[in-house]
Amino acid sequence: MREKILEVIDSGSSQGWLMIDHNYTVIYANESICQWLAQEQVDFIGSSLCDVIQQQKKHPISGQLHSPLIETMKVGKELIRRECYLSVQGRNKWFLTNTYLIAGEAGKLEYVLADYVDIDRYKKIEANLDNINLSIIRSFAEAIGARDSYTKEHSEGVAELMLELAQYMRMGQHIVGRVYLAGLVHDIGKIGIPEHILNKPGRLTAEEFAIIQQHSAIGASILANINGFEDIARAVRHHHERFDGSGYPEGLSGLEIPLFSRMLAVCDTFDAMTSARCYRQSYPPGEAFAEIRRCSGSQFDPAISKAFIEMMYYRQADKKLKL
Repeated sequence: MREKILEVIDSGSSQGWLMIDHNYTVIYANESICQWLAQEQVDFIGSSLCDVIQQQKKHPISGQLHSPLIETMKVGKELIRRECYLSVQGRNKWFLTNTYLIAGEAGKLEYVLADYVDIDRYKKIEANLDNINLSIIRSFAEAIGARDSYTKEHSEGVAELMLELAQYMRMGQHIVGRVYLAGLVHDIGKIGIPEHILNKPGRLTAEEFAIIQQHSAIGASILANINGFEDIARAVRHHHERFDGSGYPEGLSGLEIPLFSRMLAVCDTFDAMTSARCYRQSYPPGEAFAEIRRCSGSQFDPAISKAFIEMMYYRQADKKLKL
C-alpha cells in the first residue's frame, strides 16, 4: 500500500508531500516540501519530524509546537490545518496541510501522509484585493437581487454557511474570506438567465433547465475578468459538479472538483432546501440533513458532508432547536 501511494505521488505533483511512521520519523519527502522547508532530501528522510518542527515552525497551533502529522498519528484522525514555517529567505511560508491515515497489512495505523498546499498566493491575492473589485461584486449581487429577491437572500445564506464551514474545518482567516466571497457570488451567473425562466413557479421544461444550467459558466466568465478572483471563478464554475462525476458543466469527479466548489455544493443544497419558495414550503433542517447524508459520496464529498452536518448539529444544539 505504502509503495503504491508513493508511486502515485511521484508521478509529478507540484504539492508538497511528507510521510512519517509511528515514531514520527520522516520516511518520505518530495522535492517540493524539501525546498519549501529548506531541507536536503537525503538528510530530511530518516530524521525526526519533531526536530524540524522545533527548528523551523514559526506559529504554533493551539499554543503548541507540533505538526498535524504528529497529531494525526496520536489521535488517529485525519486533519486539515493551516501552518506557518520560516522559508529559506527567513519569511513566513503558509501552507494548508491535509493529513491521511495509512494502515498496514494488519489494518493497524502505520503511517501518516500529508499534502502541503502553498497558500501564500491566496494571502497575496487577499492583500491585493481593492475596494473597486469588491464594489463590482456587490453591484452584481444587488443587480440580481433587483430581479430575484430569493437569489440575493439565498446567496447571503450560502455565504454565511460557507464561512462557518471554513472556520469549522480550521482553514484559517485568509481562506475564510475567500470562501465567504465564493458563497456570496456562486449564483451571480443568473444575471444572464431570462427572468421568466429564473422566476418560473412551476416545473422547468428540459430546454429551460438546460438554460438554467448555464448560470455557473456565465458566473465564472464574469468573475474571471476581475483581477484576483480566479480561484472564486473556478469555484463558481464547478459548484454543480457531483462527486461521482455526473454533474455539470464538465463532469468532474472526486478531488478533481475544486475544494470551494465541493463546499458550495453542500451549503447550496442545505440553504435551498430550508428556504421557502413561491411554489413550495421550506423543508425542516432534519430532512435537509437526511438528503445530504443520502447523497454523500454521489453528489457530495463525504468528508465535507460529515463536517457540515457536525457543524450544524453543534450550531443547532447551541440554539436548542430540534433538527
